[in-house]
Amino acid sequence: MKSFRQVEETRRAYHSDPTLNSVHRASLLVPEIEGSYAEISFLNHFLIKRGYQLVACRVTAVNPDGGRISSRLHPVDESRVYQIPLSGSVDGPVATWLVEFFSAENLFIPFPAVMVNHRGANWLNTVHAYNRILNDVFEDDEINTKQVAEASIDVRLDDDHDTFLMFTAGPERCTGTLDIELRAGAETMFAAPKLDVARLCHARVSLKSLFPGLGEVAGGVLKVHQPQQRMFYGRLFTGQTDGNGALSANHSFYDNSAIAEYWDNDAEAVRHYPLLPGLRSLVRFYPIMAPGTLEVTVELCGVEGAVLATQVAGEVSSPEGDMLEFDVNAMASEHGVADAASAFAVRVRPNAGKTPMRVAHQVVYRDAGDNDALEASINLGLASTNVFTPEYKKGLAWGQVATGQDIDGWLGFAWNHPHTEGGHVNIRFYNTTGLVAEESRDLPGRAALVFAPGELARILGRPSNAFAPVWYEARAERPDLSAFTVAQHRASRACSGEHNF
Repeated sequence: MKSFRQVEETRRAYHSDPTLNSVHRASLLVPEIEGSYAEISFLNHFLIKRGYQLVACRVTAVNPDGGRISSRLHPVDESRVYQIPLSGSVDGPVATWLVEFFSAENLFIPFPAVMVNHRGANWLNTVHAYNRILNDVFEDDEINTKQVAEASIDVRLDDDHDTFLMFTAGPERCTGTLDIELRAGAETMFAAPKLDVARLCHARVSLKSLFPGLGEVAGGVLKVHQPQQRMFYGRLFTGQTDGNGALSANHSFYDNSAIAEYWDNDAEAVRHYPLLPGLRSLVRFYPIMAPGTLEVTVELCGVEGAVLATQVAGEVSSPEGDMLEFDVNAMASEHGVADAASAFAVRVRPNAGKTPMRVAHQVVYRDAGDNDALEASINLGLASTNVFTPEYKKGLAWGQVATGQDIDGWLGFAWNHPHTEGGHVNIRFYNTTGLVAEESRDLPGRAALVFAPGELARILGRPSNAFAPVWYEARAERPDLSAFTVAQHRASRACSGEHNF
């Protein structure tokens, strides 16, 4: 794990001198998952954002023994969405797809803005790039000096649902154990499944199989220690499955509960989120931030940004406390503002001492009526005014909106910080042919701008194929613009979602 102070130092350095410690390769790994079709999509932000014309994407198919089947190079030189099919594109069994981007100019960030899409008969899962082979030994020094557990994992075990963990091996074969701690209620359980995973391949672990006598669990605190691997940045791909084989998964996040890393003051951490019509909004905090206790408050805001109601949601104490979960729609109903609220803010302050530099949480969107349907759980960090922001920086957010014959998509925008003044947002939509639509909207401070499925269909048209990724690119004068997308399969009601790049 790279400390947040190091992240801040890196950000300051490349804004002061773009030639310092330049990056020319970015990569990710995509697992082949039985019963699904894998592909990637990305907007050529290299050209649209930075004007880079000399970029190429190489896709390598890796067999279950960690050997190369073949590699194919894709020039990235047009202002459009690139949708690259993976499953079935080569002969023979594939375990993993290694995706690499190369540029003659500085990429700055070694993680590419790529969405990994897996599709089944009645589900779609989307997640941004979450693991990669490192570029050099100096990056390995930065990334792997501190080892912490992985967390931010939503646990659900019952007759119809399981929770899984997918471990990935880096550029060398990995052996050892996956050390798992699950705290559910008053009980704490441990397991240590053995690993022997070929390079660049995966091992999938079921919590039901690890803890067969556990019974039903909804919540709990799950922490997973991975074996240390050189030259690799590895998150867990983790989520839930239902009895029909559908899955909804995202990446894990650091357990920071043993890292005493704080800002120099007790300034609140805050973030605003859109309420999406037809979906329920929940928030989950796990006790994984730097040691201490945080009070969590929720503000419900109207379409013009007025604060309609405020409620203390509770406390989260790290590392020994319980998970804190609250239903934002239920809060709005209790305060009588369910029809008027369009956004909500999550605010935290330490009960004593200084504010942790990382305050991670899950923002969850799920079907409004079917509690059994799989949910979209998006990992995010609260924003702080302490974070370095260059004076000239403007708002830029981009990402994938999932559309298709059987898929409904939502796109929501909000400002991170609670300023009362809003701003103008200019949005461009791209597909595989190029720019297809433009929208210009006002976004009041503390409010949300939401494109629901019907409006997206009006703007973009209803595609004739099962899945057609469209990418948005939004710009604003305010630097703190954020966006969130959710895709729901109409048949299963399963949701998947992600934040912007």
